[in-house]
Amino acid sequence: MQKYKSRSGSNKIIYSYTGEFDAWVPATMEFLGTLMPPTLSKRATAMLLLVAGLGNEKIVELTGMCLRSVRALRKTMEEHEPTAELFTIKPGSGRKRKTDGIEEQVWAELDTGNYHTHKAVAAMLKEKFDIDASANLAGRLMKRWKLAREQSTN
Repeated sequence: MQKYKSRSGSNKIIYSYTGEFDAWVPATMEFLGTLMPPTLSKRATAMLLLVAGLGNEKIVELTGMCLRSVRALRKTMEEHEPTAELFTIKPGSGRKRKTDGIEEQVWAELDTGNYHTHKAVAAMLKEKFDIDASANLAGRLMKRWKLAREQSTN
């Protein structure tokens, strides 16, 4: 165990465990998965491995996280004291919707009543908005449209 000062001036401790993590990491993530979402169980395990002094590549190998996420987690842990913020999943991650910004226009088309099937809605999205949409995407869009219309009438 070795102590040092980080860039932010707080005391940090480096632990150097020389044992093998390959056996207990999957079991730990499986257990944590019963208590929290998989993303958080991976993050908690990665945090423990970072504290134990493992390198980024080894943590990626053991947890299945991407290298970018491990680097970001390491940086966050170095800059901030442990907080509940590390155990939250931030909104807005993931890909933007294909219909982002034009949903109201699409819903106005659906309000006309000319489209009764998911395939018809997908064809309309291609024709009028040049959006390649599957029938599943059209179904999700119709579901959001119906919920929005129900909420506006209440």
